[in-house]
Formats: sequence, structure tokens, C-alpha cells
Amino acid sequence: MRLVKTSIEIACSPGEAWRVLMDFPAYAEWNPFIQQITGTATPGHRLRLTQTLPDGRTRSVRYRVVKLDVRRELRLRSSALLPGLLRRELVFRMISRGAMGCSFYQQEEVSGLFSIFIGAGSLAALRLRFEAMNAALKARCEGTEPPMLVLAHHDAPEDEAAKDAQGADTIEGGATAA
Repeated sequence: MRLVKTSIEIACSPGEAWRVLMDFPAYAEWNPFIQQITGTATPGHRLRLTQTLPDGRTRSVRYRVVKLDVRRELRLRSSALLPGLLRRELVFRMISRGAMGCSFYQQEEVSGLFSIFIGAGSLAALRLRFEAMNAALKARCEGTEPPMLVLAHHDAPEDEAAKDAQGADTIEGGATAA
């Protein structure tokens, strides 16, 4: 199993952040990672996510909505045609911090036989795309400009390559204060 987790603090209510997150038609206006989501966010239904890759190309991935807890969590799952080969689970989670706003958590878990072919460089690139989306969501919710983040394609950084060689399977991104 491979896991990428990121989080960010946002200075707005979880309801407002959730409204921005669930406004799929507006994604092209603010989201540098997921350019478009089509479909209905209802458990059992499918969503098509058009994602931007590090080299600038896009890819579409179909996910099934496995959980929707309004203003709290959206959990999506995608799997290969044959069970056990490759399964991806993408989770968006909002946690209230009271008067301080909310925390947004994003993670993707990749499991199955083919997950062993996903290297540290791919996981590090995914973490960077998650962090770019987190920063853009924060900026959209707070009415500020998102920071410039470079999402260039690169090989695994030395420290990530070393972690991969040691068998590490989780890459986490830190939270940014509101």
C-alpha cells in the first residue's frame, strides 16, 4: 500500500470550504490539480476527474463515490478491471477548528499488486499536486491569491528515493497555518 496525505488550515467555516470544494463546475477557475469533475457526488454514483499531470498533460480517472458525509468527508474509489490489481482511494476531509476556521485533509491510498510499481518520485509529485490544490482551496476560501507553486516533472528527490529504497510507503505534507 502507498499513501500520500496532506493538510492545510483555512480561515473560514467548514461549510464555506465545503461549498467551494463541492462546486465542481468552478474547479477550472482555481484548482491547479483537478481541472474538472463531472458527475453527481452521491454514494454509488461515478465521478470523472480530469487531473493535470506534472508534464502538463491531463488524464481522466473515474471514481465511484463510496462515502459522502456533507461538510465533513468525500471518499472516492477507483479500481482496475480485475480485483486486486490496483485500487485508489481519494479522500477529502474537513475538520472544524471552531473560531479558528477549519482544516482540510486530502489523501490518496494506492493498493493492490500493481501498487509496487508506483515509485517515490510519483508519490512526491502527487504530494506536490495535493499541496498546490490545498493552497488554491485556501486562497479561494479566504479571498486571497494562491502562492505560485511549480509543479514541474522531476525524478525522485534524493531523500524520497532513499525512503523508497528503505521501504517507506507514506509521504505526508505539512499543514500550513491560516
